[in-house]
Amino acid sequence: MADDKQKIYVGTGKQIQTQYGGILKYSFTEEDLKTMQQHLDRGWVNLAFFERREPSAKGMTHYAVIDTWKPEQREEQVPPSLQGAAADTAPTPAPLETEPELSPEDLPF
Repeated sequence: MADDKQKIYVGTGKQIQTQYGGILKYSFTEEDLKTMQQHLDRGWVNLAFFERREPSAKGMTHYAVIDTWKPEQREEQVPPSLQGAAADTAPTPAPLETEPELSPEDLPF
């Protein structure tokens, strides 16, 4: 997550113990869902879940933050010799070699 950006908090959660182990139950308000929808990237929103230092008055033990981190986009370096019209005519890769087809005479049975 980016530390230089404002954190966007959504939802609250509570760790509970059951006979099957621990479960993290989470709740989102309608406003939380709208906020998450505004931060969709290609149909996805990334959340980071954190444990609170102390439980809230209502017993909530966790909170979530929308993870807005994205990798830096690097522009590909095009050599000067390929800039301009020549860049559009890049060589095509050679076709992959394939195994020769077997004829009925090649079969061992």
